[in-house]
Amino acid sequence: VLKRVRRMCIQAAAKTFFFKLHTATLPVKTFLNDKEIFVPWNVNCRLCNVPETIDHCFILCRDAMFFWDILQRTLKKDIEITPYTIRFLPVGKNSVVPYDLFVLMGLFSLWKSRMMDRHAEPPRSSKSVFREQCALVRSVYAAREEPPSWLPCLDACVCLPAF
Repeated sequence: VLKRVRRMCIQAAAKTFFFKLHTATLPVKTFLNDKEIFVPWNVNCRLCNVPETIDHCFILCRDAMFFWDILQRTLKKDIEITPYTIRFLPVGKNSVVPYDLFVLMGLFSLWKSRMMDRHAEPPRSSKSVFREQCALVRSVYAAREEPPSWLPCLDACVCLPAF
């Protein structure tokens, strides 16, 4: 899986993020607290008031559930979001569209919007961060001599509906 991610045309920060997610060293609040690093206020998610774990951030949080629902409707594909799929990004055998790329961009967008809130930066929704990621990836693939057949999926994600 790390070899596939390394070959993807995404930001280096997203690749570093995925390595930390895959190795369970992502600095979620419970991880920081377990390592005895000071966590201001408490270890709970600011949206849900339950402990902020990796699974909570990307699967169980209200923001994540809503994001995955909109993304699946946009791509017209039922993507199973489980602890296994977020860490290993399984791909379908006959799939032309790289859904693992879309899942990785979604995970990175959820994390980046969460970190903006934690670091007191101007808040942005995970949707706006995801649209930005898709625009970057689309510009890379559109510049190729032969754009891939799944480029319209990226176009749909750049114009993600309001939520």
